[in-house]
Amino acid sequence: MSWRLKLSDWLSGGLLKKYQREAESTKAKLQKAQINVDNLKKQLQYSKREEEQAKAQLLISQGFQIELGETQLKLKETSNKLLRCQQQLTRQQQEIKQISTKPVSYEDWYQQLQTTVDVLEVKRLPQEDFDSLWGFSIASPKAETKISGGSIIVKGWVLGKKSLATTIRLNHQGKTLVETPVNLPSPGVTQYYPDIAAAGKSGFETSLSVVGIPTKAELEIQVLLENQDIVNLSIIALKR
Repeated sequence: MSWRLKLSDWLSGGLLKKYQREAESTKAKLQKAQINVDNLKKQLQYSKREEEQAKAQLLISQGFQIELGETQLKLKETSNKLLRCQQQLTRQQQEIKQISTKPVSYEDWYQQLQTTVDVLEVKRLPQEDFDSLWGFSIASPKAETKISGGSIIVKGWVLGKKSLATTIRLNHQGKTLVETPVNLPSPGVTQYYPDIAAAGKSGFETSLSVVGIPTKAELEIQVLLENQDIVNLSIIALKR
């Protein structure tokens, strides 16, 4: 400190030196604060980069999820096609087995084709679990009608609620005679259930040979749902 500053400090009673120390302390605090500000700016930039990377990763993940969903949908469609092919194969095999089980002469076969079969009753079975189906209907055969020509046509519609209806089975005494997919157009059902996508293809139709059936027989109609549940629908009582 020069003699002038010392003189001024002495004349001020030491206040000049005190103010100088305070100024230096304030300057040091400002420098430290500036360093903190610079560090915070760097940290902010780093956080922004991390945020951008996270957003990019999220978009990539969402893209993978979309592709995965599309792949799963294609797999489901392929599985349904495979199931229908298997059902058609099973039906053909059962028809071949049914025809070849008991050999008959041409005269017997022709006579049985001309035999009239009476549909005594088409009984709708009580639904133990109404949550399984939106509804169903058996359009053919009708009760109190006669069948000739050697086969019976079974057709109608069924609409699953908890799970998609996939297959109709015709059983006799607990044995499956015919299976047919539930996939035919059903515009009438769509009118009643416009908000359900499956309603548009909830129809089914199949034929069953009545050649060689017992004098009296009952055919059981069941529906197989996609979740493997089985729901009993109706019983068709026949008399030859």
